[in-house]
Amino acid sequence: MTTQSENGTGQQAGKTVFRRRHYLIDRRRQLAATFRIAGLVLILLIALNGLLAWQSYSTTKAIESSNPLMAERIRAIDQRNIVLTAGISLIILAMVVVRSIMYTHRTAGAVYRVSMCLDKVAEFDFDVSLRLRDEDNLRELEEPFNTMVGNLKRRAEDDRQAMLKLADEIEGHGNTADAEALRGLAH
Repeated sequence: MTTQSENGTGQQAGKTVFRRRHYLIDRRRQLAATFRIAGLVLILLIALNGLLAWQSYSTTKAIESSNPLMAERIRAIDQRNIVLTAGISLIILAMVVVRSIMYTHRTAGAVYRVSMCLDKVAEFDFDVSLRLRDEDNLRELEEPFNTMVGNLKRRAEDDRQAMLKLADEIEGHGNTADAEALRGLAH
C-alpha cells in the first residue's frame, strides 16, 4: 500500500517512494540514448527479418521447382510470415524504446534530484536530505551526500558559534559596533 503526500513522496512497506510526473527529465540525453539503443535493435531486427525472408524464399523456390501446384499457397504463407515477423519486430522495437526511456529515467531522475540538493547546499541551505528511489541509479551517492551535508552543517554551526564567541570578546573590549557586525555575519 502506498500513501501519497503533498511533496510527491509516499511510504510503501517502510520505503520512500517518489513519483515523478515526467519520464523525460533530461529530454535531449534520454532520447539520444534511447535512439542509439533503438537504432541498434532496429539494425539487428532488419538483419534477422532479412535472413528469415531469404531462408523462406529459398525454401519456397525449392518447393516450387518440385511441385508447381503448391507455389501460390506457399507464396501466401510466405507473405503472411513476413508480415507477422515484421509486426513482431515492430512490437519488440516499441518495447525496447519504452524500456529504454524508463531505464534512462532512473539515471536522469537521480541526477535531477542530486542537482536540486546541490543547488540548495550551494545556497548554504544545509537542511537538505537526498533521498532517491530504491530503483534509481546513483543510489550509492545518497549516504555519502547526506553525510557530507551533515558535516557541512556541523562545520557551519561550529563557525557560527566561534564567531558569536569572538563577538562577545570584542564587545567585552568595548567595541560594540564591530561585535554587532560580527553577530550579523554569524546569523
